[in-house]
Amino acid sequence: MSALAALGSYGGSSSDDDDDEPAAPPPTALLERRVVTAPRVVGASTLALNPARALQPGADGRMVKEMKTNLPASIVKAPVAGPARPFDNAAPGVDRAAPNVHSGGTAERAAVEAWSFDEQFHSFQGHGFAQAARGSGVVGTVPDVVQKPRKRRRPVEREDIGDEDEHGVWAPEADPEEEQEKISQDRLQEIASALESERAKNKRGYDQNEDFDRRDERKISHLLPARHDRDTVACEARTAFHGEQERDYQGRPWCMPPRGGIRSRVDDGHDCFIPKRCIHRFTGHSKGVQRILPFPGYGHLLLSASLDGSCKIWDVLNDRRCMRTYAGHSEAVKDCSLAPDASQFVSCGFDRFARVWDVETGKVLHTMTAERQMMNCVRFYPKDKNILVAGAGDATSGKIFQWDLREKGEPTLVYNHHLAPCNSITFIDDGKSFISTGDDKKIFVWEYSIPVPTKYISEPHMHSVPIVRKHPTQQFWCGQSMDNSIVTYTAGERVKQQRKRTFKGHLNSGYACGITFSPDGKFVASGDGEGKLFFWDFKSTRTYRKLQAHDAGPCIDCAWHPLEPSWVFTAGWDNLIKLWD
Repeated sequence: MSALAALGSYGGSSSDDDDDEPAAPPPTALLERRVVTAPRVVGASTLALNPARALQPGADGRMVKEMKTNLPASIVKAPVAGPARPFDNAAPGVDRAAPNVHSGGTAERAAVEAWSFDEQFHSFQGHGFAQAARGSGVVGTVPDVVQKPRKRRRPVEREDIGDEDEHGVWAPEADPEEEQEKISQDRLQEIASALESERAKNKRGYDQNEDFDRRDERKISHLLPARHDRDTVACEARTAFHGEQERDYQGRPWCMPPRGGIRSRVDDGHDCFIPKRCIHRFTGHSKGVQRILPFPGYGHLLLSASLDGSCKIWDVLNDRRCMRTYAGHSEAVKDCSLAPDASQFVSCGFDRFARVWDVETGKVLHTMTAERQMMNCVRFYPKDKNILVAGAGDATSGKIFQWDLREKGEPTLVYNHHLAPCNSITFIDDGKSFISTGDDKKIFVWEYSIPVPTKYISEPHMHSVPIVRKHPTQQFWCGQSMDNSIVTYTAGERVKQQRKRTFKGHLNSGYACGITFSPDGKFVASGDGEGKLFFWDFKSTRTYRKLQAHDAGPCIDCAWHPLEPSWVFTAGWDNLIKLWD
C-alpha cells in the first residue's frame, strides 16, 4: 500500500462523535489540478489536443498526464489541412502523411542552399515560374518568350579562294598581259580617281586658323550654333512677293516712293510729338522681330529682320501689308542694314553668313562669311554701296571685316584690335571715320581703310555698349550701356563723352535694345527688357513718357518715322511690329 493510500485509510476511520459531520475528501483531491496545454484546434491535424487533461499519480508516485476524454474518430482521422507540398523531400521509410504539427499549422523540414533558393525565388517573382524539387517539373506559368526555341545562327559565308590547281601555291604563274586584258584601262582610271577623291576628303590639309577658331570657341560653344567648316555652304535662298503686281502701268517697280501726298523732309522749325497709342500691328513673322529700319528719305517702306530666319518689307502708307519676304538664313537673323540708295540691303544671321539682297527682285547678290566667325552687325559704307563692313568675333578676339563687293572672295581689309566680339559699327564725320564697340567694354575710333585705331576709350567703370545710334544733327551719338543707361558722346573730330547727357530709368541690362531719335532731334526713345518704351528730352535728359509697348518679352528695337512727326515703330519678341501715333 502506498503512502497516499495508507493516509486515505487512516482518514476514513473516525469516532462516533464525528458521525454527523461530512467525510473529509481524500488527500489526492488536494493535489488534483487541471492544466490547459494548447488551444482547441478541430480538424487542423490528426492529433487534436483536448484541454481536458489532469495530472494523475503513477505507479512510482509521480504525476503523469492522462487524457480524460476520448476523441471521436472523425477528428482523429480527419485529413491534413493546409497548403500542398510540391517539394516532398522526405527520406524513404518516413511517413509522408505525418508532417510536423504546430499551433500555427504544419511545417516540413528541408535543406536548401541559399543561392539555389534565391535563384528560384527571383525567377518566380520576375517571370512567374520556378523549378520544382529534384527537377520534377516547373511551378507556375512559363511565358511564351521563354518557351520559344533559340534561332540558330546562319553559317558565315566564306570567301571563294578559288581552285588549288589555278590559284594554289604551286599553280603556274598567270600571264600579266592576259590579266591586263581582263580589266580595261578606263575601269582602272575610274577606280584610281575614286580612291584619290576619297583620300583627299578624309585627309584634308591642315588649316591653322580653322583649328584655332574651333579651339577658342569651345568656351562659348553652348551659346552659339555649330561652326561650319570649309565645305559648308549657305542654305538655298527663297523669296515671295505678296503684293498685287511688281510693276505698275508705267513700269515703275513696287518699291519706288510715291510721287505726291508726302512731305519731302522735316524742316528745322517743324516740331515732333510723342505718340500716345498704337494705331496698327504688323503681323506675319513666326518668331520675334530683332531689327526694324524705315526706308531713308520717305519712310514709305519698313524693313524687318526676324528670329525665324527671314526678312520682310512692309508697306507703311497704303494698306500696310507685307510686300515681299526674303528667306536665306538657316538660323535667326541678327542684324540688317540698308544701302544708301535703298536699292539693296544686307542681313547677317546666326548661321555665320551675310547676304546682300536686291530689294526689288529678292535675288541674292552676294554671300560672305567672316572666316567662319559669328557676325553681329553689318553696315554699308555711306558713300559707296559696294563697300561692306561687318563686325564679328569669337571667344578671344574681335575683328572687323571689310569687303569690296566688286571683288568676290576674301575680305580686302581686317581691323583687328578688339579682345571680344565686335557688336556695333557707326560711321561718323561724313564717312571719314567710324566707331566700333565690343564685348570687351572698349570703344575704338578708326579712320576709314586704316586698320589702326586713332582713339581708344576704356575706363574701369565702363560697361559694354551693344547698340549705337547717331543724332540727326550728326554731332552726337548715343550708346545703350549695359548698366541700365544711355551714354552720349560727341561725333566730330574729337570723340568725348557728355556725362551730363546720360539717360536712365529703363531696364535694359542683358538686352541690346535699339535707340531712335525724333527727326528734329528733340526726343530720344528706347525700349527695355520689360517691353516698355521710354521717351526722354535730349537736352534735359528728363523722362517724358513711358508706354507698355510689348507684353511678352522685351521691346528690342524702335524707329521714328523720318517724315511723320509722331509715328514711332516698335519691335518685340512677341512676333509683332507696332506703329504708334
